[in-house]
Amino acid sequence: MTLSRISIIFQKELIDTLRDRRTLIFMLLVPIVAIPLLLIGLTSLMVSQLSGLEAETAEVVVVGKEYLPNGLLSKLAENTELTIRGVEVSRYNELLDSLRAGAFEALLNIPEGFAGKLEQEQSSSIAIHVDQAEVKSEVAVARIQDALSRYKDELVSDRLLKRGIPGGVLIPFEVNVTNVATPRKMAGREFGAFLPYLIIIMCFMGAMYPAIDLAAGEKERGTLETLLVSPATREEIVLGKYLVIVLAGLVTAFLSMGSLGISLGYVIDASVPGAENIMSVRIDPSSAIVSLLTMLPLAGFFAGVLISVSVFARSFKEAQSYVTALNMAVILPAFVSMLPGVDPNYLTALIPVVNASLILRDAVSGTTEWPYVGLALIANSVLAFLTLRFAMSWFRRESIVFRM
Repeated sequence: MTLSRISIIFQKELIDTLRDRRTLIFMLLVPIVAIPLLLIGLTSLMVSQLSGLEAETAEVVVVGKEYLPNGLLSKLAENTELTIRGVEVSRYNELLDSLRAGAFEALLNIPEGFAGKLEQEQSSSIAIHVDQAEVKSEVAVARIQDALSRYKDELVSDRLLKRGIPGGVLIPFEVNVTNVATPRKMAGREFGAFLPYLIIIMCFMGAMYPAIDLAAGEKERGTLETLLVSPATREEIVLGKYLVIVLAGLVTAFLSMGSLGISLGYVIDASVPGAENIMSVRIDPSSAIVSLLTMLPLAGFFAGVLISVSVFARSFKEAQSYVTALNMAVILPAFVSMLPGVDPNYLTALIPVVNASLILRDAVSGTTEWPYVGLALIANSVLAFLTLRFAMSWFRRESIVFRM
């Protein structure tokens, strides 16, 4: 093999790839345009929906309203976002059906003699019925529980005051928990779980269409035969195509990562819980090196598998069907980064996709463990080499190349 021939084939295939609209859509348009628009759109929609729910008045139906003490009733009435409506006890079962149908947001069942038991300092209970499948219902219950909690605290304070007992007797000591994790490490938990999944999936998708077009697509266009009669060997042809596919996958992956990082800076409100952690994400030189070392052999592995499938297929459509089925083999192991309690070890470092998912997650939080990175690099490089050799051997078989 000569480097000059491989370079010529690489340039030729890269130009052909950049002329293909489907490849450009997945490699450039989706990461740069679609991801920010989707993120901004979903975030705006979520914020507007939550703001609307917070502003709405929730209707609360109370069975046995007459049994409520005046203090508790006033606490519930203080919340202007709650509308309290009392009903007869006989309609209890009917009201449960109405709650499920969404006629109101919450149902309180006050037992008979509730106020009297509180006056006698006896224990009692209140039943709250909620439709947890409805967000409005959960918001209403949170408001009710806040009112009940405030009333309960006042009731306890009054009882202690009557007996001349200081309120601190109920709090023998306090526990103060201090989080020593850096904002970046917290970001690895909150944001780093999703980022590896996105990078790996986008890397596979970015390599998918170039791989299909550069083998099965050339079969359909009838240009593969012209390439085969050139002075370049089969290995040189495959290697030139292979490098273009690897480049397409890496460009798509890192454009997606950069696009997502920039978009988050614009759409995340600092008032959102955990926002300060997510906004502290920084891709420093160390993280960039780890990401590149992790994704480069993985992209090579994807490219070797994809070009082998594409060479085997009779047509672009057939290759697309095969590759679509392969998506699940990538999506499921990439999802590992979102599973709690799963950390890199010597076993996971040997499993392709899984090792990249876990290493990238830790790289975001700045907790890179280089022994696992090195082992994963070796494992994925071996797989990339083997799949490339398989693609070359596949390409040398006339029965496969001209399988029409």
